[in-house]
Amino acid sequence: MLRAGDLFSAGRQGGVVGALLRGRNGCIGVTAYHIMRLAGTRELLIGDARAKVVSDWRAFDLVYFKVSGCEPTPLGSPRLGPARLASAIGARDCSISDVGDLISVVIGHANLPGPGESGTPLLQDEKVVGILSSINLNSGKGTIISARVIEKGAEGLI
Repeated sequence: MLRAGDLFSAGRQGGVVGALLRGRNGCIGVTAYHIMRLAGTRELLIGDARAKVVSDWRAFDLVYFKVSGCEPTPLGSPRLGPARLASAIGARDCSISDVGDLISVVIGHANLPGPGESGTPLLQDEKVVGILSSINLNSGKGTIISARVIEKGAEGLI
């Protein structure tokens, strides 16, 4: 059963499944668009499961893909304070410093996500409140796309 935080490959690129939503005809996954742009393909491999991109929202760095057999992700609203970035690679504590459609998180220089971790879910109270889009190496902060934006972009798909 596929779930948020699973790793995927697309061409020579890789990333993390940010969330899985119950779609009309199966599951709709979401991750960072820039991974698929760099991969130059619309197909993903998540373990043994194949998925295909069905939509994107480039302005928010989101891509949506259809896949079968998933555990839908509980989504929540972010609040200032402690949070956790978690994927199959591992987990790291962070702190939400600003909320809105885009969320800012302070990660810290010693614990920054690396290549292949775009799309990592940001959790509070065991709910995904957003997914990792980018990090600033100079400041040790990350930019997260909020769950509200993820749901809005998936409106025609779920």
